[in-house]
Amino acid sequence: MDRELPQPDRERLSALTALVVLAYGLIRIVVLPSVAVRFGALGIIVQLNFDTQFVMLTLAAALAASGADWLIRSHPGFEDTNAPDIDHMIVPGLAALGLGAILARVPAGIGLWLGLALTVGLLVSVLVAEYVVVDPLDPRRDIAAVGLSSLSILLLAGAFFAIRGLGLRAVFAIPLILVAAWAVAGRLLTLATPRGQAWLQAGVLGVLTSQVAWGLHYWRVNPVQEALVLTLVVYLGINLITVHFTGRLSPSRWLEFGAIAALGLTTAILLA
Repeated sequence: MDRELPQPDRERLSALTALVVLAYGLIRIVVLPSVAVRFGALGIIVQLNFDTQFVMLTLAAALAASGADWLIRSHPGFEDTNAPDIDHMIVPGLAALGLGAILARVPAGIGLWLGLALTVGLLVSVLVAEYVVVDPLDPRRDIAAVGLSSLSILLLAGAFFAIRGLGLRAVFAIPLILVAAWAVAGRLLTLATPRGQAWLQAGVLGVLTSQVAWGLHYWRVNPVQEALVLTLVVYLGINLITVHFTGRLSPSRWLEFGAIAALGLTTAILLA
C-alpha cells in the first residue's frame, strides 16, 4: 500500500502568501518619509536611501524567509529544532525580494494584475518545492528539486542584472555578487551533497564568480551580458560539483558542459 504523501498546510501557505502580497500592495499605498544615510567607505562617499519601497520589499523578503521556515516545520519529516532552517529560507526570501522589485516597476493596469498573479504563482511554487524536498524519500522530490533549481538560477540572473544596473562601484558590487552566488549555490548544492561540504564548495564558487565579475566590471559589456556570463559560471559550477560528488563525471558530461558553456558565451557575445 502506497504511503500518503504529506501536503503543505494550506492555512499557513495562504496566510504567508497573503502577507507577502499585502507588503507589495503597501508600496503603492503607504508613503513613508525617506531617510538618506551618508557615510564614507574606502575613501568614497556612499549614500543609502531608505524609502517606502526599500522598507516594504525588505519586509516581504523577511516574511517569505521566516514564513518558509514556519511552513517547513509542519512537515512530518522535519527534524524539529529551535534554530531556524536557513537552507529553506534562502530561495523564498530571494524570490519575494526579486519578484517584488520587478512588480513595483509595473504601472497600474492589467499588466500589474497579471504580474501579481504570476508572482503569487511563482512564490507558492517555491514554497511548495521547499516543502517537498524536505523528505529525501518523497517520490516528488526530484521534480521539486529541478523546479527549485531552475527558478533559483533565474532569480540569480535577475539579481546579477539588478546589481550591474544600479551602476555601483566595483568595491560595492562585487561583494553583493559574491554573497548572492554563495547563497544560491549553497542552497542548491545541499540538495545533492552533504550540508557542510555544500556551503564550503559554494563559498569557493562564490569567490570564483566574484573574480569573474571583477574582470567583467571593467570591460565594455552591458548588464545582460554580464548577468548571463556570471549565471553561466554559477550554473556550471553547481553541476560540476554535483556530478563529481556523485561520481558521474564522465567524458560525456564534460562534453555536455562544454556545449552549454559555448552556447552561453556565444549568446552573450551576440547580445553585444
